[in-house]
Amino acid sequence: MTIAAAYLVSDGVVFGADSSSTVEVNTPQGKGVAQLLNHAQKIFEIGDNSRLGICTYGSASLGNISHRTAVARLADKINKDTTVDQASDLFIKIIREEVGQQAAFPLIGYFFGGWNPNTHKPECFQIEFSQGTLEKKPLQQGACVFAGDPIFFSRVFWGFDPRLREELKQSYSNQFQKSPEEFDAIFNPIAQKYITAGFQDLPIREAIDFINSYLHITIKAQKFRFGPPSCGGSIEIGFITTDRNFRWARHKTFYSAITGQEGEYDD
Repeated sequence: MTIAAAYLVSDGVVFGADSSSTVEVNTPQGKGVAQLLNHAQKIFEIGDNSRLGICTYGSASLGNISHRTAVARLADKINKDTTVDQASDLFIKIIREEVGQQAAFPLIGYFFGGWNPNTHKPECFQIEFSQGTLEKKPLQQGACVFAGDPIFFSRVFWGFDPRLREELKQSYSNQFQKSPEEFDAIFNPIAQKYITAGFQDLPIREAIDFINSYLHITIKAQKFRFGPPSCGGSIEIGFITTDRNFRWARHKTFYSAITGQEGEYDD
Protein backbone atom coordinates (compact mmCIF):
# COMPACT_ATOMS: atom_id res chain seq x y z
CA MET A 1 0.00 0.00 0.00
CA THR A 2 1.17 3.52 -0.54
CA ILE A 3 0.55 7.24 -0.64
CA ALA A 4 2.39 9.34 -3.20
CA ALA A 5 2.25 12.72 -4.92
CA ALA A 6 3.95 14.89 -7.52
CA TYR A 7 3.84 18.69 -7.85
CA LEU A 8 4.89 20.44 -11.07
CA VAL A 9 5.76 24.12 -10.66
CA SER A 10 7.75 26.57 -12.75
CA ASP A 11 10.71 26.06 -10.40
CA GLY A 12 10.78 22.29 -11.01
CA VAL A 13 9.20 19.04 -9.84
CA VAL A 14 8.61 17.66 -6.33
CA PHE A 15 8.03 13.96 -5.59
CA GLY A 16 6.73 12.61 -2.27
CA ALA A 17 5.89 9.17 -0.87
CA ASP A 18 5.59 7.17 2.32
CA SER A 19 7.82 4.16 3.03
CA SER A 20 5.36 1.31 3.56
CA SER A 21 4.97 -1.71 1.32
CA THR A 22 2.82 -4.82 1.54
CA VAL A 23 4.44 -8.16 0.77
CA GLU A 24 2.52 -11.39 0.22
CA VAL A 25 4.23 -14.11 2.28
CA ASN A 26 3.46 -17.80 1.73
CA THR A 27 3.17 -19.84 4.92
CA PRO A 28 3.98 -23.55 5.34
CA GLN A 29 0.23 -24.12 5.19
CA GLY A 30 0.18 -22.56 1.72
CA LYS A 31 -1.81 -19.51 2.76
CA GLY A 32 -0.81 -16.03 1.59
CA VAL A 33 -0.30 -13.54 4.40
CA ALA A 34 0.08 -9.80 3.86
CA GLN A 35 3.08 -8.41 5.73
CA LEU A 36 3.50 -4.63 6.06
CA LEU A 37 7.08 -3.31 5.82
CA ASN A 38 7.92 0.32 6.61
CA HIS A 39 11.32 0.97 5.03
CA ALA A 40 10.68 0.77 1.29
CA GLN A 41 12.04 3.36 -1.13
CA LYS A 42 9.62 4.71 -3.74
CA ILE A 43 11.47 7.77 -5.07
CA PHE A 44 14.57 7.38 -7.24
CA GLU A 45 17.02 9.58 -9.04
CA ILE A 46 17.38 8.26 -12.60
CA GLY A 47 21.12 7.78 -12.85
CA ASP A 48 23.84 9.69 -11.01
CA ASN A 49 23.71 13.48 -10.69
CA SER A 50 20.62 13.41 -12.90
CA ARG A 51 18.00 15.96 -13.96
CA LEU A 52 15.34 13.18 -13.96
CA GLY A 53 13.47 11.50 -11.12
CA ILE A 54 10.66 9.06 -10.55
CA CYS A 55 8.16 8.16 -7.82
CA THR A 56 6.33 4.83 -7.79
CA TYR A 57 3.05 3.66 -6.26
CA GLY A 58 0.83 0.60 -6.52
CA SER A 59 2.62 -2.71 -7.01
CA ALA A 60 5.83 -3.07 -4.99
CA SER A 61 7.69 -4.51 -8.00
CA LEU A 62 7.49 -5.23 -11.73
CA GLY A 63 7.06 -8.95 -11.19
CA ASN A 64 10.56 -10.42 -11.43
CA ILE A 65 12.48 -7.15 -11.03
CA SER A 66 12.32 -4.27 -8.58
CA HIS A 67 11.49 -0.67 -9.44
CA ARG A 68 15.08 0.19 -8.53
CA THR A 69 16.36 -2.24 -11.17
CA ALA A 70 13.98 -0.87 -13.80
CA VAL A 71 15.19 2.67 -13.07
CA ALA A 72 18.82 1.52 -13.31
CA ARG A 73 18.11 -0.01 -16.72
CA LEU A 74 16.55 3.24 -17.85
CA ALA A 75 19.59 5.22 -16.68
CA ASP A 76 21.72 3.13 -19.07
CA LYS A 77 19.55 4.20 -22.02
CA ILE A 78 19.40 7.98 -21.59
CA ASN A 79 21.95 10.71 -22.30
CA LYS A 80 22.34 14.46 -21.87
CA ASP A 81 20.05 15.15 -24.84
CA THR A 82 17.15 12.89 -23.82
CA THR A 83 13.97 14.83 -23.06
CA VAL A 84 11.64 14.00 -20.18
CA ASP A 85 9.02 12.79 -22.66
CA GLN A 86 11.52 10.56 -24.48
CA ALA A 87 12.88 9.13 -21.22
CA SER A 88 9.36 8.31 -20.00
CA ASP A 89 8.65 6.45 -23.26
CA LEU A 90 11.85 4.44 -22.80
CA PHE A 91 10.69 3.57 -19.29
CA ILE A 92 7.28 2.49 -20.59
CA LYS A 93 9.08 0.10 -22.94
CA ILE A 94 10.91 -1.42 -19.95
CA ILE A 95 7.59 -1.85 -18.13
CA ARG A 96 6.05 -3.60 -21.14
CA GLU A 97 9.05 -5.91 -21.48
CA GLU A 98 8.55 -7.05 -17.88
CA VAL A 99 4.77 -7.27 -17.51
CA GLY A 100 3.65 -7.55 -21.14
CA GLN A 101 -0.12 -7.33 -21.51
CA GLN A 102 -1.01 -9.09 -18.25
CA ALA A 103 -4.56 -8.02 -17.51
CA ALA A 104 -4.38 -9.55 -14.03
CA PHE A 105 -1.23 -7.64 -13.03
CA PRO A 106 -1.90 -5.19 -10.15
CA LEU A 107 -1.79 -1.45 -10.65
CA ILE A 108 1.65 0.01 -11.32
CA GLY A 109 1.90 3.78 -11.11
CA TYR A 110 4.69 6.32 -11.59
CA PHE A 111 5.26 10.04 -11.49
CA PHE A 112 8.07 10.71 -13.95
CA GLY A 113 9.62 14.18 -14.17
CA GLY A 114 12.57 16.50 -14.50
CA TRP A 115 13.70 19.28 -16.82
CA ASN A 116 14.48 19.25 -20.53
CA PRO A 117 17.92 19.94 -22.02
CA ASN A 118 18.54 23.36 -23.59
CA THR A 119 15.25 24.90 -22.41
CA HIS A 120 15.45 23.84 -18.72
CA LYS A 121 11.66 23.57 -18.85
CA PRO A 122 10.25 21.27 -16.13
CA GLU A 123 7.91 18.49 -17.12
CA CYS A 124 6.17 15.63 -15.34
CA PHE A 125 4.02 12.69 -16.45
CA GLN A 126 1.79 10.25 -14.60
CA ILE A 127 2.12 6.71 -15.95
CA GLU A 128 -0.26 3.92 -14.94
CA PHE A 129 -0.43 0.28 -16.01
CA SER A 130 -3.70 -1.40 -15.04
CA GLN A 131 -5.69 -4.36 -16.41
CA GLY A 132 -3.40 -4.76 -19.39
CA THR A 133 -3.56 -1.13 -20.53
CA LEU A 134 -1.03 1.65 -20.05
CA GLU A 135 -1.89 5.35 -19.81
CA LYS A 136 0.47 8.33 -19.78
CA LYS A 137 -0.80 11.79 -18.83
CA PRO A 138 1.11 15.09 -18.54
CA LEU A 139 0.76 17.18 -15.39
CA GLN A 140 -0.18 20.81 -15.87
CA GLN A 141 2.06 23.49 -14.37
CA GLY A 142 0.79 24.41 -10.92
CA ALA A 143 -0.90 21.02 -10.46
CA CYS A 144 -0.33 18.55 -7.64
CA VAL A 145 -1.50 14.99 -8.33
CA PHE A 146 -2.15 12.47 -5.56
CA ALA A 147 -2.07 8.68 -5.69
CA GLY A 148 -3.01 6.15 -3.05
CA ASP A 149 -5.61 7.42 -0.60
CA PRO A 150 -6.12 11.19 -0.91
CA ILE A 151 -9.47 11.27 0.90
CA PHE A 152 -8.24 12.58 4.27
CA PHE A 153 -6.12 15.37 2.82
CA SER A 154 -8.90 16.30 0.40
CA ARG A 155 -11.21 16.83 3.37
CA VAL A 156 -8.77 19.40 4.74
CA PHE A 157 -7.99 20.93 1.36
CA TRP A 158 -11.55 21.25 0.03
CA GLY A 159 -13.39 21.56 3.33
CA PHE A 160 -15.51 18.45 2.76
CA ASP A 161 -15.18 14.81 1.74
CA PRO A 162 -14.88 14.65 -2.08
CA ARG A 163 -17.29 11.72 -2.12
CA LEU A 164 -20.03 13.89 -0.63
CA ARG A 165 -20.86 15.63 -3.92
CA GLU A 166 -21.73 12.42 -5.78
CA GLU A 167 -23.62 10.98 -2.83
CA LEU A 168 -25.77 14.09 -2.57
CA LYS A 169 -26.18 14.38 -6.34
CA GLN A 170 -27.47 10.81 -6.57
CA SER A 171 -29.85 11.31 -3.66
CA TYR A 172 -31.04 14.67 -4.99
CA SER A 173 -31.70 13.29 -8.47
CA ASN A 174 -33.58 10.27 -7.16
CA GLN A 175 -35.70 12.17 -4.62
CA PHE A 176 -36.56 15.27 -6.62
CA GLN A 177 -36.18 13.93 -10.18
CA LYS A 178 -33.71 16.68 -11.03
CA SER A 179 -30.82 16.66 -13.48
CA PRO A 180 -27.15 16.56 -12.38
CA GLU A 181 -26.73 20.05 -13.87
CA GLU A 182 -29.47 21.43 -11.62
CA PHE A 183 -27.75 19.92 -8.59
CA ASP A 184 -24.36 21.43 -9.57
CA ALA A 185 -25.95 24.85 -9.95
CA ILE A 186 -26.99 24.68 -6.30
CA PHE A 187 -24.05 22.79 -4.80
CA ASN A 188 -21.08 24.52 -6.47
CA PRO A 189 -21.65 28.07 -5.12
CA ILE A 190 -22.10 26.65 -1.61
CA ALA A 191 -19.00 24.44 -1.89
CA GLN A 192 -16.85 27.42 -2.88
CA LYS A 193 -17.37 28.89 0.60
CA TYR A 194 -15.64 25.90 2.20
CA ILE A 195 -12.66 25.47 -0.10
CA THR A 196 -9.65 26.47 1.99
CA ALA A 197 -6.87 26.33 -0.63
CA GLY A 198 -6.19 25.95 -4.32
CA PHE A 199 -3.41 24.50 -6.46
CA GLN A 200 -1.10 27.11 -7.89
CA ASP A 201 2.42 27.68 -9.14
CA LEU A 202 4.13 27.75 -5.75
CA PRO A 203 7.83 28.47 -5.10
CA ILE A 204 9.75 25.19 -4.83
CA ARG A 205 10.12 25.30 -1.03
CA GLU A 206 6.39 25.88 -0.58
CA ALA A 207 5.66 23.02 -2.98
CA ILE A 208 7.89 20.79 -0.85
CA ASP A 209 5.98 21.89 2.26
CA PHE A 210 2.66 21.21 0.52
CA ILE A 211 3.72 17.66 -0.40
CA ASN A 212 5.02 17.04 3.12
CA SER A 213 1.72 18.28 4.62
CA TYR A 214 -0.28 15.98 2.36
CA LEU A 215 1.78 12.93 3.31
CA HIS A 216 1.86 13.77 7.02
CA ILE A 217 -1.90 14.36 7.31
CA THR A 218 -2.72 11.18 5.40
CA ILE A 219 -0.33 8.98 7.39
CA LYS A 220 -1.64 10.30 10.71
CA ALA A 221 -5.28 9.93 9.62
CA GLN A 222 -4.60 6.33 8.57
CA LYS A 223 -2.90 5.64 11.90
CA PHE A 224 -5.88 6.71 14.00
CA ARG A 225 -8.74 5.43 11.88
CA PHE A 226 -10.36 2.03 12.47
CA GLY A 227 -8.67 -0.82 10.64
CA PRO A 228 -5.12 -1.39 9.40
CA PRO A 229 -3.34 1.61 7.84
CA SER A 230 -2.68 1.64 4.09
CA CYS A 231 0.43 3.82 4.36
CA GLY A 232 3.12 4.69 6.89
CA GLY A 233 6.81 4.77 7.68
CA SER A 234 9.13 7.67 6.95
CA ILE A 235 8.14 10.43 4.57
CA GLU A 236 10.51 10.83 1.63
CA ILE A 237 10.61 13.89 -0.62
CA GLY A 238 12.83 14.37 -3.66
CA PHE A 239 12.89 17.39 -5.94
CA ILE A 240 14.49 18.71 -9.11
CA THR A 241 14.85 22.43 -9.77
CA THR A 242 15.36 23.87 -13.23
CA ASP A 243 18.88 25.03 -12.34
CA ARG A 244 20.03 21.93 -10.45
CA ASN A 245 19.77 18.17 -10.60
CA PHE A 246 17.94 15.77 -8.28
CA ARG A 247 18.14 16.47 -4.54
CA TRP A 248 16.54 15.11 -1.38
CA ALA A 249 14.45 17.20 1.01
CA ARG A 250 13.69 14.16 3.21
CA HIS A 251 15.40 10.80 2.87
CA LYS A 252 15.85 7.94 5.33
CA THR A 253 19.22 6.37 6.02
CA PHE A 254 20.10 2.84 4.95
CA TYR A 255 20.24 1.79 8.62
CA SER A 256 16.68 3.00 9.36
CA ALA A 257 15.32 -0.57 9.39
CA ILE A 258 18.06 -1.60 11.85
CA THR A 259 17.43 1.17 14.35
CA GLY A 260 13.72 1.49 13.73
CA GLN A 261 14.15 5.26 13.64
CA GLU A 262 13.53 7.83 10.94
CA GLY A 263 17.08 9.17 10.80
CA GLU A 264 17.40 11.31 7.72
CA TYR A 265 20.15 12.72 5.61
CA ASP A 266 20.43 14.93 2.56
CA ASP A 267 21.88 12.99 -0.34
